Amino acid sequence: MKPLLMVSGSMYNADMYYATRFLSLDTFVYIRDTGGRGTLIVSPMEYERAKRESILDDIRTTADYDGEKYETIVLNALRAAGIEEVEVPKYFPVYIADALRNAGISVTPVEELDLTKKREIKAEWEIQHIKAAQRACERAMATAIDTIRHASMDEAGRLIANGEILTSEYVKACIEHALIDLGCSCDGGEPIVASGTRSSNPHFSGHGAIFAHEPIIIDIFPRLKSGRYFADMTRTVSRGKPSDRIIEMYDAVKYAQESAESIVREGVKCCEVHNLVCDIFEDMGYKTLRTRGLEVRGFIHFTGHGVGLDVHESPSVGDNDSVLRAGNVITIEPGLYEPESGGVRLEDMVLVRKDGCENLTRYEKRLVI
Repeated sequence: MKPLLMVSGSMYNADMYYATRFLSLDTFVYIRDTGGRGTLIVSPMEYERAKRESILDDIRTTADYDGEKYETIVLNALRAAGIEEVEVPKYFPVYIADALRNAGISVTPVEELDLTKKREIKAEWEIQHIKAAQRACERAMATAIDTIRHASMDEAGRLIANGEILTSEYVKACIEHALIDLGCSCDGGEPIVASGTRSSNPHFSGHGAIFAHEPIIIDIFPRLKSGRYFADMTRTVSRGKPSDRIIEMYDAVKYAQESAESIVREGVKCCEVHNLVCDIFEDMGYKTLRTRGLEVRGFIHFTGHGVGLDVHESPSVGDNDSVLRAGNVITIEPGLYEPESGGVRLEDMVLVRKDGCENLTRYEKRLVI
């Protein structure tokens, strides 16, 4: 094991937070030696808090080392520890790497840190945080869908709530307010409430009036403030019966999702799950990533992704040979998209077990509301 060096804040760096369990927007230093022992170097202002909150025993301050700039402090800390080579994450600051190399320290950026790989396997206490985030996610989803369900319609087919045209912006605000009340934040980005034909763009966040009889994709991915773990869920609904094509797409997506979840277990390759979804859609006549060419229609993304301290993390449930392991938390989110009709996506979050998977998502799937 080579020494590991990270220099950043941990508010938006899951690797740094996972290694230290110290939450800070400000930059600090983490050094792990060849024996696996970690040292945390923070500003004097953060010293007492770091001692209370971090899982590390060796807490020091920048004042323990000569220098005002981080590149000097880091260099002096490494020299004091007798460290002449370090591995760093690929996002490591270039100016610090250059300063260390100029001083004779070997700096090797790595594609994936060992602790990033370790993060893929969730301990039971981590799973409890994810479940808590998911319960909040589901209550926010219920708020959004109830708002749409109880809306009336005007002569143009627009939905009306509280005497005003119901918009994607309004529904997203309802979701965000609910999440705040439930102890969550939208650190992963604003929720998606995309309706009509524009829902055929998978990550279009949505804006403008919502109409009856059209698909509405609602994708919510909150972070639990106290535990820092994410959840992720998508539902597609329609206020009133949508077109026959959307109904057909919805049934296909639901069947593909259920089929994919049925084969998720330890030892299964991610590509096996993804290819099963592609097989199902192709057998039904839809395009997929394997067959669509340059067309932007059909199944145009991977089947899922890991969820944890990041909303999108490894393993990626796509065309790769990564093997699922017990303790992975992943999404299963097939979707179909047609520019002339709209989009349909359903997303559950599941925990991989040795003999199958546990669906952490309880919220119902119902297209017409």
